[in-house]
Amino acid sequence: MTFNWILATLAAVLIIAGLSFYLGRLLWLIKQQQLQQQQLVDAKNADLTQSIVLIAKAMREEQCELSEGALRIWVLLDHLQLPNKPDAVQSYPGLFKMYDVVKDMPTHQARKERDKKEIRHLDHLREQAEIDLKAEIMADVHKLLEFFHHQQQK
Repeated sequence: MTFNWILATLAAVLIIAGLSFYLGRLLWLIKQQQLQQQQLVDAKNADLTQSIVLIAKAMREEQCELSEGALRIWVLLDHLQLPNKPDAVQSYPGLFKMYDVVKDMPTHQARKERDKKEIRHLDHLREQAEIDLKAEIMADVHKLLEFFHHQQQK
């Protein structure tokens, strides 16, 4: 009876050891996968951040139209995955207002297919919004550059 008990105990220990090893390997693989995913997110965030900063600087130096810069920055901010990412609508209201004006305006081929009178009207709306929102947008550009400067410091 004791020999059978010893064999059963030994079998149980071997099964538990095997399962423990298997579980440890799975946990290690999950950790590696999470690390790789985080590295991909970090790389994507670095690219997005670089683009946002470049566009914001171009807007600050008046090398980029405010409407184009707002549209591009807004899309990039939407794709940014930061743990402490501020609410963009609250943090950058001028950029949001400008984005809201131009987001549905036709571009490229769709613009070419529109009536010239309609395009002139849309251009007027866009240009007027750039004039009306310039101070807010420039303040938001300054806040954005400050935010990303502090992010890089960390």
